[in-house]
Amino acid sequence: GEVSFGGRIGLVGFTPGALNLTARGERMNVRYPEGFRSNVNVDLALQGTLATPTLTGKVSVNDAVWSRRIEATPDLFALTGGGAAEPPAGAPPAAAIPLRFDIAIEAQESLRIENNLAKMVASADLRLQGTYDRPLLFGRAEIDRGDFVFEGNRYLVTQGSVDFYNPSRIEPFFDIEAETRVRLPGQTYRITVGLTGTTARMAPPTLNSDPPLPMVDIIALLFGQTTGLENAELRALRPELAQQSEEALLRQGMARLLASPVSTPVGRVFEDAFNATVQITPTFGTNADLLTPSARIVIGKRVSNRVYLTYAHALGNTQRDQILILEYDQSDRVGWVLTQNGDGTFAIDFRVRHRF
Repeated sequence: GEVSFGGRIGLVGFTPGALNLTARGERMNVRYPEGFRSNVNVDLALQGTLATPTLTGKVSVNDAVWSRRIEATPDLFALTGGGAAEPPAGAPPAAAIPLRFDIAIEAQESLRIENNLAKMVASADLRLQGTYDRPLLFGRAEIDRGDFVFEGNRYLVTQGSVDFYNPSRIEPFFDIEAETRVRLPGQTYRITVGLTGTTARMAPPTLNSDPPLPMVDIIALLFGQTTGLENAELRALRPELAQQSEEALLRQGMARLLASPVSTPVGRVFEDAFNATVQITPTFGTNADLLTPSARIVIGKRVSNRVYLTYAHALGNTQRDQILILEYDQSDRVGWVLTQNGDGTFAIDFRVRHRF
């Protein structure tokens, strides 16, 4: 992009004194932060002295895209919350450059994530402060719209924000809510997932379903286990049945973790060849037939920016376990979902999004 510099540098004898420099750039293509391809306009000023320089001004983000591939692993244990432990605090390193920041960053629906799993658009109003060695970020980013795919289910982000308010380091705090519909022959479950916390300290997710189900059954639905839901209320009243459900869910999680090193490369080959998300998840039988293996294949294809097609089929089972879903986003607020179940029935869902 085109950049113009101006200003003046005062002299005290033969030593640079007061600084008053400007830099203006338009449509600059930069690869910052790491993983992003950004196009920005900048209007910056460097003021102060060589001993205490301050960089001020404004950065307007025209477009920023993060497209790095994500390898999703079905780690059920992540649902318990927690995360990586924070590194022990130590003495800050000596400043190599005594430069301070005070820069406003604005992005109006110009922050995008577009990779193999997610497609999101966000806006941000941030302020970069701190020093060159220890930059700090304050403000909020709002997710305007988006969706992501996990374990064969497409989630629509109904609301989401990322706040930066830690005064000691750059640490985003996430508050995201997404919903998905798990469709079975004769029944559709609307599941809402809520996530809050930082990457180091993420709270256990909140899970709700309509029609209502116990927590263990909601998790089982999200990971493709679709049997035994007709006895959900009975199992909630009988501890031994609830324990059997938890053990079955644990077996499913272990099976996915063990099969992930094999299924992930296979799915990636299909994605590279057909530009579609492919997930193959193993399953095991019920308590009466624990050693009967099976598998479920889910193929997702983004036909356009507003049309998404999902095909799910349980390998080795009857046609009743085959589901075809066509999702059409008429606008950012209105959407349609057409479902064909394996039992020959169809369903149409009409979805309206309203933000309060």
